[in-house]
Amino acid sequence: MYRVPKGLFEPLPEEKAALCAFALEHLSDGYRRLTWMALDASVAALSESSAYRILREAGLNRRWRRSELSGLRKPARPTRPNEQWHTDLMYLWVAGRWYFFVAVMDAYSRYSVHWELLTSMLAQDVVAVTHAALLLVPGAKPRIVHDRGAQFIGKEFKVLIKHFALQDIKIRVNHPESNGIYERFNGSIRREGIGDVELRDLYHAREILGRWIEFYNHRRLHSSLGYLPPIEYYRGNPQQGQQQRRDKLADALQARIAANQERLTQQAA
Repeated sequence: MYRVPKGLFEPLPEEKAALCAFALEHLSDGYRRLTWMALDASVAALSESSAYRILREAGLNRRWRRSELSGLRKPARPTRPNEQWHTDLMYLWVAGRWYFFVAVMDAYSRYSVHWELLTSMLAQDVVAVTHAALLLVPGAKPRIVHDRGAQFIGKEFKVLIKHFALQDIKIRVNHPESNGIYERFNGSIRREGIGDVELRDLYHAREILGRWIEFYNHRRLHSSLGYLPPIEYYRGNPQQGQQQRRDKLADALQARIAANQERLTQQAA
């Protein structure tokens, strides 16, 4: 019976070095996201388990932290883009005063359809963000999930819902986890989008937010999407993207086997 030589599938030294260097450039990302980021960037084509072992041995593995929302009952996942949207309002302190961030997020893809940083929280201004999102996607009739804030239960929002013939879904009172998709988006904005950036004024804040949301929509790998960016699920072909990754992994495995076979042959000589 043929026995596979020990070490034939072992990641190559250059693959390990490349992954570690890549990890040092992305210290805020866990090993799973790093695995797929490195694959997409053609830095290293490795499995999650191999990446975990390499980063752990190098002392670069970011420990996985249990989400505070885990264990809670989650609503059924939408099956297509623009089937269900989430919206909410978040306060941002900029240069000595409050501004109000409002966005509309597609639940299926986690894509931010539209957003605004407002100078007021008047109902008509907040509702206008959802209106603008609907105009960007003609014919869409998503379920709209939101909390029971005054802007979302008032006359202006009801008129919008009726005009576009939408389904209005209010989350449970004092239960923001029911809008957890959006809550996590807000958390990512605060941690990653803004972070330690000192926002000088309204225009600077909008510039920083716009740059990060562009990154979030098109390049940031999302754990709930199999570590693909939201745009792949919103407008792309996620199955094709996953197949391309499988092909890259298969090609890398064949190259690794050949390189290790040559190394083992030289050692035996």
